[in-house]
Amino acid sequence: MGTIVSVAEKKHFLRWFLANYDLQSREAEMLLRYMMTRENVLQRVHFVDNFRHFSRVIVVSTTCVHVAPFRYYRRNKPVTTDVEQAFIDLYQHPDEDIYVGLFFKDRSTCPEFAAVLEEPVKPEMDPAVKEMLSLQAEWVIDQSLRAHMRKQLMKEVDDALDSGDRTAFITASQRLIEFDRSELTPLGI
Repeated sequence: MGTIVSVAEKKHFLRWFLANYDLQSREAEMLLRYMMTRENVLQRVHFVDNFRHFSRVIVVSTTCVHVAPFRYYRRNKPVTTDVEQAFIDLYQHPDEDIYVGLFFKDRSTCPEFAAVLEEPVKPEMDPAVKEMLSLQAEWVIDQSLRAHMRKQLMKEVDDALDSGDRTAFITASQRLIEFDRSELTPLGI
């Protein structure tokens, strides 16, 4: 995790949260209270905004929002709304990280929530993907340069036509034809 939040800060936040918001699910409130009283569990609890790619996630909603009251996601298992199942899993696997997403009014501007959010460290990009992105970027740049150069050559042809300069027109046209033939090979090769 990029940001580290202490157990005391998490406990303080949960106490504040439960005092200020009513949860849609009474059982979910009991689960949060259980987490709050177990330091070994609370060490593994991480409050996150974006939880889609984590393997174990609890999502809890308050009465002031229109979001499902409770969801528990466990990698390779169906999503459940059964708080008891989440509790049992939490009890049986206290050493595994658990990510908590909370949905409540004004969550995006709540300083108390922001203080406990832990932003995950983004995994390093696969070297093959990096190389492919680099090649794609080079191709886009090459295509942009070619389009610009072709536009310049077309302007030279147009200018020669406008001025009635036959020699300049033939020279500009030949340069444009050579340029168009060279499009099959990368720029500068």
